[in-house]
This record gives sequence, structure tokens and C-alpha cells, in this order.
Amino acid sequence: MGAFLSGLKEEASSPVLWVAWVVISVAVSIAGPFGTYGVLSIFERGLFWVPLIAVAVVLAALVRAYVASRICAYYTLKGTLFTAVLNCLILVPFLYGVIGLILPETVFAQISWAEIAVMVASISLGICALRVSARADGPAGRGWAQQGENGASLPSGPRLLRRLDPTISGDIWAISVRDHYVDVQTSHGMGSILMRFSDAVAEVDCQDGAQVHRSHWVAWAAVGCVSREGGKVILHLKSGQQIPVSRNHRAKVDAQFPPPPVVRADGQRGAA
Repeated sequence: MGAFLSGLKEEASSPVLWVAWVVISVAVSIAGPFGTYGVLSIFERGLFWVPLIAVAVVLAALVRAYVASRICAYYTLKGTLFTAVLNCLILVPFLYGVIGLILPETVFAQISWAEIAVMVASISLGICALRVSARADGPAGRGWAQQGENGASLPSGPRLLRRLDPTISGDIWAISVRDHYVDVQTSHGMGSILMRFSDAVAEVDCQDGAQVHRSHWVAWAAVGCVSREGGKVILHLKSGQQIPVSRNHRAKVDAQFPPPPVVRADGQRGAA
């Protein structure tokens, strides 16, 4: 639920949502699609389409937030297609029913579900494209683009770095799961990305580290010390984070940071 609300907040704060509402409302009010041009004046079309498009845009925002929180990020191909399909399933019957209430039966009989579905799918894909473009023009996108324009080479480190704001770009120290987000701790700060944990780990395959828990990946260079108490192993990172090590992944940690030998009561030394 937290991821859905976060996604919904991101939708509401995006200017793309409101620009889309205004542009689509003006366009359809002038064009008068689905027979409304012939039976309504431009003023009446505005009164009909503007609030109707507002409701449709809000429903579409709810769909995108749901897809982002439950399925995958909206800016991926899978996320875009899921969003378009769900928008069609929800909005086409809604628009078809509302349009049927105001159009004469003879005009409404000429309208097909397919026409409305094509319009909804096209607008849905267009808004997703605008959202992806706006994301690319955000702080992280502008940072990497400016580096390229200035002739500097793009960062050669883990691919995951390209998803982070340049202000916290540095050595990746840890990746942790939080709802449908991953928190990425670098040597310069922490950022959150809406993506799957497995995908994030795959994008740091060039860095020396390992998954030490079902919810945590750690770079070996980020480990300050290791504590072993009561059968539990904890990695203490240079950032101050404490990362638990699960039993299934303990061998990786022991290989990097061998446990100190234990002196038994008979004076002999044995492994911890």
C-alpha cells in the first residue's frame, strides 16, 4: 500500500498529468470525436469533455500507480503495455457508457468499442512516453546528459549508477529492498529507485560484492567490520548501516572475512 501511495503522490506532483488533461480536453472539445461534433456546440463539447477527461486522467493515474507498485516500473516496455491494457479495460466501458447518455441513438449506434479503445490506448501510450521523457529530463537524466555534452565519458561503473541523482553518485555500497523500491547506499548518500531487487543486483555485476540476505546486497569494500554474536552475523558498513547476513549466504561472508579462531578449553585453536 505504501508503494502505491508513493506512486500516486508522484503522479499528482508530475506536471505531465495536468498538461495532458488540458491538452487532451482542448483537443477533443475542438475536434468533437465520436459524433459529439455534430450534435453539440463547441461550448457544450467543452462542458462535456473537460470534466470527462479529468475523470479519465485521474483513473489512468491510479492505474499507472498500481502498475508501478504491483507489476513493474511504468517506464519499462512491460509497464507501458500493462498500463495501456488496464486503461482500456477500465476507461473504454466508462467512456462508452457516458457517451451513450448524451448522443442520439442513431449517432451512438455508429460508434464502436474499437474506436474508443484505439483512442484510449494511443493517449495512454503517449502519456507514458511523456512521463519517460520527463524522467530523462529530471535531475539524474540532465546530469548524465550534461556530462556527455561536455565531452566527458559516461560513468564506467555499475549501470545502476545511471539511475541515481549525480549528486549522490559514487561507489555503490549497499542495495536494500523497501516495498517495491530499492534503497541504494553510495559513498555520497542514499537514493531510492522503483525497480525489482533482482534487477538492481544485476546492474552491479561488475562490482565486487554479493547478496548476503534476501533483501540486501553489499559491496565488500563498504564493510567496516563484521560482528558474530549468538549465531548471528552482522555487517557494519562504513555508512553506519548494519546489514544482517542470512544463514544461506554466510559462506560468502566467511570467505571474505574469515572468522577468528576460537581457543578451546584444552588450549587448542579451532575455527569459530
